[in-house]
Amino acid sequence: MKFLFTTLQYLETEFYGGVGRHLERQGHEVVHVTWSRRAANRLRGSGADARCLPELMAALGPVDVELEGRRIVAEYGLPSLRDVWRTDWPCAGRSDGWCAERTVRHFLALERLFEETSPDVVVPEVGSETMRTAAHHVGLAHGAPVMFLLYTIFPRPLRLYVDTLDAPIAEPEELVELSEAERGRVEAFVREFTRVAEPIRPHRRPPIQAHRAPLLARHVAVRALWDRDNDYLRPGLWLRQQLAEHVRGALARRLYEERGSRPYVYFPLHVVDDYKIARVVPHCADQASIVEQLAGFLPHGHELVVKEHPMSIGRNELGFLKRLRSIENVRLVDPHTSSHELIRGAQGVAVIGSTVGLEALLYGKPVLTLGRPFYAGAGITLDVESFRELRAAVPDLLRFRPDRERIVRFLGAAMRRCHEGAPVLVDRSDANAQALARSLDSKGREELLARSLQGSRKSPAVRIDSDTLAPLPPSPGTGVPERVERPRPT
Repeated sequence: MKFLFTTLQYLETEFYGGVGRHLERQGHEVVHVTWSRRAANRLRGSGADARCLPELMAALGPVDVELEGRRIVAEYGLPSLRDVWRTDWPCAGRSDGWCAERTVRHFLALERLFEETSPDVVVPEVGSETMRTAAHHVGLAHGAPVMFLLYTIFPRPLRLYVDTLDAPIAEPEELVELSEAERGRVEAFVREFTRVAEPIRPHRRPPIQAHRAPLLARHVAVRALWDRDNDYLRPGLWLRQQLAEHVRGALARRLYEERGSRPYVYFPLHVVDDYKIARVVPHCADQASIVEQLAGFLPHGHELVVKEHPMSIGRNELGFLKRLRSIENVRLVDPHTSSHELIRGAQGVAVIGSTVGLEALLYGKPVLTLGRPFYAGAGITLDVESFRELRAAVPDLLRFRPDRERIVRFLGAAMRRCHEGAPVLVDRSDANAQALARSLDSKGREELLARSLQGSRKSPAVRIDSDTLAPLPPSPGTGVPERVERPRPT
């Protein structure tokens, strides 16, 4: 198989370079395309096949943006080019013309790269940047499985989604009776997770600290020496943001309250620029409005307890937090408050798509979902498709009692679907890179076999033995696996 990794900056690229080296040791080919020129050069220096996307975009020469823009929108089924760039922060404040040309050049450069390299599997990492979105669409058009690495709470914590970021982890028909061994593993996981009762991600530390000075120096040096045109590397802007977040984090402490003694529903806020909200459920972006509606539909005497995401400390605007604090029956608690304690004491938990909803199920708490998280639709949560349903759904949440057996069966099905490894933001170790390589290898073979059996228009580069899921020997006299010619996308 041939894997194509798309990455932005140095740390991310360096890590997935390691994943690529482990895949190559397993007999696969790997291509990297990265936004950072320095990162691409470092990968090339280690012997990897690496391309710099801004260089590929510049090499296109003059482009008919209007003509190509219309083609891209039609060919990829987009509502508009703006739908691609609207979540990419370097486009903020730029003219539509500048953003349109930049977006078109992304697609054209990646289309050329796909035609040249013919990847069998695409790994774009998750995020809201144009590069990741374009790689997703181009990969789908070429029939290559597009694999997203997502993190969850299970012993094998990798949710490896193919072609989409918006799907249940398990279908209702998979919630079958568990074997004794499976049930034992699920029950042991629930006992241990609720016993330890620790956050799955550490709280964000104050952004201004002496030990981060070398990071700023490196940003400045890389920008000056290698990546002068890097849209995502702006040391001055980064420093201003860090200072502003440090000040906001300090001022926000005055707005936090104790939990109180009244019965409550717990609502965890999402990260301010979370890709899930930006691209998957943009109708949930106005979290203040959601809080107002949830609080407004609670019965008299009940409160809505709200807590910032651990990674958002200092990043939420003070005006946003003050708006929440001003609602009569909303209690904004310190973000370092234990989510496990809040879940235990809550009469229910309402979420957009937070993992807190899944954690609440381990405690047997009723959960209301607003943004189709991966555990919705399994009959263990109350799910709304429209905010118009909240008037009835919020009171219903307080009466809902999820079925314990169905939760256990769901957890068993979900755990079967997960893999070893974790995304780069969770673990940058070489051991994790090796685990990810094994998971990508296994899932890639599974997907290509399924597509070949279904008569997919894209034939796998490695011939698959359906009995062993192992690569067959190279074609006679070539020394490399047989590659099947594939049609160009129409």
